[in-house]
Amino acid sequence: MSDEPQNRHDNPMPTPPPLPGQIFVRPGIDDRPDLDKALTPEDKAALARLTIRQNPRQPEASGDRPEVQAAQMSAEGAPMAAAARIDTAVPNLESSFLDLRDPMVDADGYRPSATEMTRMNIGFAAGAVLCAAPLGALNTVILPVLVDRFAGVGRTLPLALLIAFGVVMSVLSNAVVAVLSDHTRTELGRRTPWILGGAVVAALFTLPLGASANTVILTLLWCLVQIGYVMLSAPIAAAFGERIPDKFRSRADAYRGIGLTVGQLLGAVVAVLLIRTPSVAIRLCAACFVVAAVVVVLVLPRERSSVELRSRAIEQHEFFSRYRMPKDAPNFTRVLVARLVMTAGVSLTGVFLWYIVLYAVNGGDVDAAVPVMAAVAVASFVGGLIATLVLGPVADHWEDGRIPSVLACGLYVIGLAVPCVTPSVAGVVVYALLSGCAYVIFDGIGQRLAASVLPDIRMAGRNLAVLNLASQIGVIVGALLGALALFVVGTYQVLFPVAIVAVIVAAAVIWSIHEDRGR
Repeated sequence: MSDEPQNRHDNPMPTPPPLPGQIFVRPGIDDRPDLDKALTPEDKAALARLTIRQNPRQPEASGDRPEVQAAQMSAEGAPMAAAARIDTAVPNLESSFLDLRDPMVDADGYRPSATEMTRMNIGFAAGAVLCAAPLGALNTVILPVLVDRFAGVGRTLPLALLIAFGVVMSVLSNAVVAVLSDHTRTELGRRTPWILGGAVVAALFTLPLGASANTVILTLLWCLVQIGYVMLSAPIAAAFGERIPDKFRSRADAYRGIGLTVGQLLGAVVAVLLIRTPSVAIRLCAACFVVAAVVVVLVLPRERSSVELRSRAIEQHEFFSRYRMPKDAPNFTRVLVARLVMTAGVSLTGVFLWYIVLYAVNGGDVDAAVPVMAAVAVASFVGGLIATLVLGPVADHWEDGRIPSVLACGLYVIGLAVPCVTPSVAGVVVYALLSGCAYVIFDGIGQRLAASVLPDIRMAGRNLAVLNLASQIGVIVGALLGALALFVVGTYQVLFPVAIVAVIVAAAVIWSIHEDRGR
C-alpha cells in the first residue's frame, strides 16, 4: 500500500495539446533557435571572423601600369607608329593572356559589351584628335608667330626657352597629376573630374596668350597651359590603359594613334591658314580643349564610381619614383640615350620649322610661306602614313631590331641633307616626307626594342615612364642646341647639319646594343 502514492506522484496526468488556433507559432521567429546555446565555440569564432570589415582593393597606380605608359610613350613619340599594330611585346604581369583570366575584361574585371567597346574606340580616337589639334597648332605655328612678334630678330632663344620651360612644367605636372588622379575618390570616378577640370584650366590660360605683352608673360602662360593639358591628357591615357581589355587594345591603340596624328595635322594646317588672325586660332584652340573633354566624357561609357576603392595617404616618394633609372641595365640605358638623342635631332628642326619655312625658304614673305607650311605638314603626314604600311613587314623581316632602326636613321639623314643641298620649297617638302616616314619607323621599332631590353618586367611601367622622360628631355636639348647653333652661325641652314650629327649619334648608340639582348 505504501507504493501507490509514490507511483501516482512519479506519473502525473499528461497535459492535453492546445486546441487548433489557440497558439500561433510565427515561422522564423518563434521557432528560431537560441544561437548562444545551439552553436559551439568553434562555430561562434568562425562567425566572428566573417564580421571583420574587408577593405576594398587598392587599384594599381597608373605609373606602374605598362599599358598606360606605352600609351603615353606613343603620344610623346610618333603616334602613327601605333597604326601599324606591330607587336611591341610590352610585358604586363597583370595581363589576362598570362593566366586563365578572360582577355575580354578590363583591369577591374568588367566585361564591356560590343556597344561599349565601339563607344570607347570612338571616344578615345575623337579625344585624341581634339587634344592633339590645339597643341599642334600652338607648338608649330602660333607660339613661333607670337615670339616673333615680341622678340624680332632675337626670336630663336626666347622660343627655345619657352619650349624648354613648357616641357619642364609638363614633366612636373605629369608626376603630380598622375598620383593625385590615382588617389581621387568621387562618384564620377578617378579620371573624369581631372579631364573636365584640365580642359577648363587649359582653355582659360590659352585665351590670353595673344594678349601677352612680352615673351616672359607668354612663357608663364604657356607653362600654365601645360598644367591644364597634362590634367586633361594624362587621365585620358590612364583611362585608356585601364578600361580597354587586352583583346581589343591593339586596335584601340591604332585608332588613337591615327587620331593623334590627324589632330596634329589639322591643328598645323588650320593655324597656318589663320596666320593673319592668330587671336581667332587661339580661341579655336581653347574651344578644342573644352570640346575634347566633353566628347571623351559623353562618348565613353560612364566611369565607375571610385568611392568604394580603398584609399590611403599619399606618400612623398610616389611623385617621382617613376623617373628613377634602373641599375645595371646597359642595354636599356643605350635605348634611352638613343631615344633622347633622336628626339633632340627631330626637335632641332621641328621647333624652328615655321622660321625655316618663313625666313630661310621664303625670305620673310608670310603669304608665300602659308601654302609651303601647309604642304610640309601634309607631306609629313603622308610620310608617316607610308611608314605604317611598311613598318609591319620591316619589323617581321629583321629579327634584329637594330638593323631597321639604323636604316630609319639613314633615311632621316637623307631627308635632312636635301634642304642643305637645295634650300627651296621642294627641299623642305621632301625633307618633311622622308623625315616623317623615317621617324615613324624608328619610333615603332624603338618601342619594340625597348620592350625587349627591359631590365625587370616587374618594373615595366616605371621603365617605360623613364623612356617617356627621355623623349621630353630630348625636346629641351634639341631646342636649346638649335638656339645655340643659330646664335653662333646666324642662319637657319645650320640646323640641318647639326640634326644630321644627332641622328648619326642615335644610330651609333642603337647599334651598340648587345646582340644577345643582355640586360
